[in-house]
Amino acid sequence: MSQKYIYKAFGLNWESKNLALSELLKGEEENLKVDVKIKKENPNLWPQINSNELETPFLKFLNNEIRLKINGIVNFRITNGNEISFNQENNNIKSNDIKTFLLGSVFGAILIQRGLLVLHGNALEKNGEAIICLGHTGAGKSTLAYALVKKGWKLLSDDLVVVSDDLEVLPGIPRIKLWQDATKAFKINTKNLSKVRDEVDKFIWVPAENQISQNQVKLSKIFVLTNQNPTKSEDTIITRIESEKIALLMLRNNAFRPRFVKGLKKEGKNFLRLAKLQKFLPIFKMNLPKKISEMNSWLEENDLLN
Repeated sequence: MSQKYIYKAFGLNWESKNLALSELLKGEEENLKVDVKIKKENPNLWPQINSNELETPFLKFLNNEIRLKINGIVNFRITNGNEISFNQENNNIKSNDIKTFLLGSVFGAILIQRGLLVLHGNALEKNGEAIICLGHTGAGKSTLAYALVKKGWKLLSDDLVVVSDDLEVLPGIPRIKLWQDATKAFKINTKNLSKVRDEVDKFIWVPAENQISQNQVKLSKIFVLTNQNPTKSEDTIITRIESEKIALLMLRNNAFRPRFVKGLKKEGKNFLRLAKLQKFLPIFKMNLPKKISEMNSWLEENDLLN
């Protein structure tokens, strides 16, 4: 028997059939307008896509459609910003493996198809102001986000951050993915936490309801985390980026899945939105402490809203 789940994220209502997405906030089913439908489907029903210059062995584009293949796990068809179809490659594939890619690349693709600006980072809110922390994998975004939540900040979104044309951050996926070294440093009991994937020592931490922000919040500042791994305490500083060119370049480097943006022909609009962020918001470079154990004391010395 088919089971339907309703969720809300990024200002949209998501309907998922037979796949529970516990990381998302539940939506109200009564009189609900569904914006995006998620369903399992036989890929033999999917129309053929011809080759183009942006194609890879795992990625294909056709107009406002993306095909994404995760070898040995799952295939996705993402269409028109309103439908996600998937098919796991065998019956032994676990739902966590599917959700890892669904809540990352696939949700990002849907948002890009809908013409939204999507950044790769975390967003948090305090006292009615939002900040975004951007950075590539391993820069420390999740570690910083967890430490901030424990200091009274509210989580707006993890991994995917959407900024509206009014420079507001939309509430997205309210969970944080932490590597095992971070859980040990923060003394988090992982026995009751799900793993991102069974073979990966990365855990999903879901904040309490009062640690989550469910409203659009005006964006105040953007921080770009570096991978410099400072060796001296004086190197762990926050520096405003004064150069407009460098600030815009750092924003472009932290846009979510640039190949998706290019393949969907959204580059022009994306650039204009990034330029608007650079023009109206202060952007800072942030070097985090090398040791996670130093994070809390470092944050006490650095008020991210001042």
